[in-house]
Amino acid sequence: MSMNRTLYFKELKRNRKNTLIWTSIVVAFTFLILSIYPSFSQMGDQMTELMSSLPEEYARALGMDEGTWSSIIGFYSTYYGIYITLLMGIFTASTGATIVGKEERDGTAEFLLTRPMTRSTIVTTKFLALGTLLAVVYSTQTFFAVLGMNVFGDDVLWRHFVTMHVHGFVLVSFFTAAAVLFSSFLSPKLNYMGPVVGMIFGSFFLDAIAKATEQVSWLGYISPYHYLQLQAESGSLEVNWGSCIVLMILSLIMLKAGHARYLKRDIVG
Repeated sequence: MSMNRTLYFKELKRNRKNTLIWTSIVVAFTFLILSIYPSFSQMGDQMTELMSSLPEEYARALGMDEGTWSSIIGFYSTYYGIYITLLMGIFTASTGATIVGKEERDGTAEFLLTRPMTRSTIVTTKFLALGTLLAVVYSTQTFFAVLGMNVFGDDVLWRHFVTMHVHGFVLVSFFTAAAVLFSSFLSPKLNYMGPVVGMIFGSFFLDAIAKATEQVSWLGYISPYHYLQLQAESGSLEVNWGSCIVLMILSLIMLKAGHARYLKRDIVG
């Protein structure tokens, strides 16, 4: 498999507006969360009392406990798992779902296929551009999160921070690959935003429900969130390398399957 540099940079250029918008949203949300932490931390016992008054099932579902807001990393981890990974996942997965099919949807597929490059080169190049977009939005969010931690917090548990971001990157990559695969079997004229949001939010809430209710704890095994912890439990948060490796292998398999599907697919337009 090979790539075409011209198509690669053209694809990055075509997606620069959406990338800028979504990256700005994620960065702004990250800074908003970190900037309000000092106000919450000053409330001290009041916040501890509030947390202890929450229903146990609700607290477990959201990964909260009395120590959640006692440190900036605990405060950040709650919102990182609930919102930030979801936002980044929606952007990269929706982009992945349309990055090849949009040529059919926009009526440019026939023109592109007449260029002096193979269909395999086209698909490979678009996948590499997708990987670059994922890396850009994720690294930018991580950079500003580090900056915000240093500005608004102290005594940051950087080991926990790294673990969260390693797990988050694997989750976002998994959802992106899944979107690429399922879009290869669907009509390019469909609006993929609904299925993408449903897949990501559905995975998150399956895990949340499994944590909240022991009777349906088996639901967690269906969700990738079950295998990659994003909040510290009992003060512990370690990289689950086994789950990371398995999910990344599954992501590569889905990308390979999506690639093969696009090579055999009848493309119109």
